Amino acid sequence: MCLGYIIWSPGAANYSVIAQSKEATRTVRIGDISITYPSVIICKAGEESSRTIEISNLDNDPKYVVVSLSLVRSSGVDSTTISALTGNPYRITLAAYGSVKDTLSFNPSSKGYAIFDITVNEKLAGSITLYVVSSP
Repeated sequence: MCLGYIIWSPGAANYSVIAQSKEATRTVRIGDISITYPSVIICKAGEESSRTIEISNLDNDPKYVVVSLSLVRSSGVDSTTISALTGNPYRITLAAYGSVKDTLSFNPSSKGYAIFDITVNEKLAGSITLYVVSSP
């Protein structure tokens, strides 16, 4: 059985961030980060499943978005990527990471970053960091 959920951690950013899913959601407020997020399933490596996180830029101004993913070796989650993304919408696909699609929409009022942690069985499995800067 795959167990796990995503937890948002504080970052130095002004974001209006919404995570949408078919699953039930709950809302937390951490500093300038306001996010609604579902519990999610994180599958162990080798299982035939994947999770796609679509990130839409709601601001009219072009943004450079860098997505960094790091994992703990013992997490049992692998086949992941570290991506530099500049398109709209931004899309990240993480293999062996659940089956439901999440959409993270953000409209940053300033450059900055936000971090969320991947937790499996209440233990830290890794983290994903979104860095957003205005394009020149």
